[in-house]
Amino acid sequence: MITKEKAIEIVKQYLKNRKREYLSINEDNVNFEENEVVPYGKYYEEKKSMYIVTYYDEGYLNPLNYFVAVEAETGEVLFTMSKHGYVEDWEEDKNGNLLK
Repeated sequence: MITKEKAIEIVKQYLKNRKREYLSINEDNVNFEENEVVPYGKYYEEKKSMYIVTYYDEGYLNPLNYFVAVEAETGEVLFTMSKHGYVEDWEEDKNGNLLK
């Protein structure tokens, strides 16, 4: 199982690889969810333990929250959720390849 600190490192690298700009990452409040149903992606409806790392991007009046779920056993990023849906839907084609 990975640590909370490792989950934060993974999220930072994930954001960099996907060229996502952000204001900050909330390193003090990383949530651990044990045996939760995955609501999106390759592990849809499977139970996984995961860390939820929050990062913020610039919004009109207030920063926008984004939540990155990292699988606690392997460190694989499961999905990113925003108030508008799953960010990977905007970044990937139906096969999971990054759009340019």
